[in-house]
Amino acid sequence: MVEHAITTLGFPIVCVVFLGWFVWKIWLRQQEQNEKREEKLYACITEAQSVNERLIETNSEFMEVLTDYKTDLDEIKQNVTEIKNTITKGLGE
Repeated sequence: MVEHAITTLGFPIVCVVFLGWFVWKIWLRQQEQNEKREEKLYACITEAQSVNERLIETNSEFMEVLTDYKTDLDEIKQNVTEIKNTITKGLGE
């Protein structure tokens, strides 16, 4: 078959057709690999977004806890100051 094509069309034309077919196959393979790579990247990005959303929720909850602790510490500080003032007044009389 190849010999018949070479004698009918000529060697340069058969070479150009073969190289065109070869480039087409390589291009198709590259497209398939790119699609697989993109699918993996999209899956990775989706997972990262999910993790980031959970981290945001966790950080928000942590900030609420820290705010509650700060409020409690401020209240304790105020109570200690009041106790100190009461003791100081009691010793001064």
